[in-house]
Amino acid sequence: MGALAHAQTYARLGYAVLPLAPGEKRPHGALVPQGLRQATSSVALLSYWWKVCPKCGVGLLAPRGVLALDFDEPEAWEGLKKAYPVLKEAPRQKTPRGGFHAFLALPEGVRLSAAVRRIPGLDLRGMGRAYVVAAPTRLKDGRGYAWEVPLRPPEELPTLPEGLLLRFLPPPPPPPRPVERGAIPGRLLALLKAYARAVAGAREGTRHNTLISYALAAGGLIPHGLDREEAAAALIAAALAAGLPEKEARDAVAWGLKVGEARPLDLEDYKPTTHGARLYARLRRWA
Repeated sequence: MGALAHAQTYARLGYAVLPLAPGEKRPHGALVPQGLRQATSSVALLSYWWKVCPKCGVGLLAPRGVLALDFDEPEAWEGLKKAYPVLKEAPRQKTPRGGFHAFLALPEGVRLSAAVRRIPGLDLRGMGRAYVVAAPTRLKDGRGYAWEVPLRPPEELPTLPEGLLLRFLPPPPPPPRPVERGAIPGRLLALLKAYARAVAGAREGTRHNTLISYALAAGGLIPHGLDREEAAAALIAAALAAGLPEKEARDAVAWGLKVGEARPLDLEDYKPTTHGARLYARLRRWA
């Protein structure tokens, strides 16, 4: 099956495609001068592109809810597939350098930055923002890409393991102000307010992951008496103030509170100045 047939198959499965310069990993400058922004699932347009340039390689852009794990080093793949066996079930293609691309679904309401690189040898692609080179593309030296586990539609992908997802999220910093000791409910509300301030002040490009991190932390306070609805309202309002769309904010908060509630934060020997460190350690233990 040639490049055009592969490209059309990817499109029918629900993925956008763009032509790559023959023998290279970069988009074809003449056919798609705006790069991945011109990726499409239009079978007719794909036919035109490969009629003009039959030797073009195939770039695959996964939709927003699909994460492509780009393992540059085989060692990274071997280590994570042992820790998270579901990775072996995910669609997977082998790259010319011996690495892998594995495709998984993100939980509803969760997004990640494609710029995250928290695990050596692993990059994040897909999510509608970063394409991968796909089979049957061949590079100038003749090496090519090949599927070991065939690609499936986004709705049929296994979900990214929760523990692995948490390893990609940034830990929230300590609350911006010390929290006075006192009754537990008072401390919880003070923490919630600090979390909301941090979310509201998050920079563009970090807003979603900041919201997720603080929603996880707030969820960990629910078993101690923090009101779920109050926590959700405060974090959603803060996310809207930061500029996130309402649906994205609500979905992210709902997911974070649910996951965080199942892992209560340890408030024993509570010290305001160490709360950030404790929270960071807790997030690392979750992973």
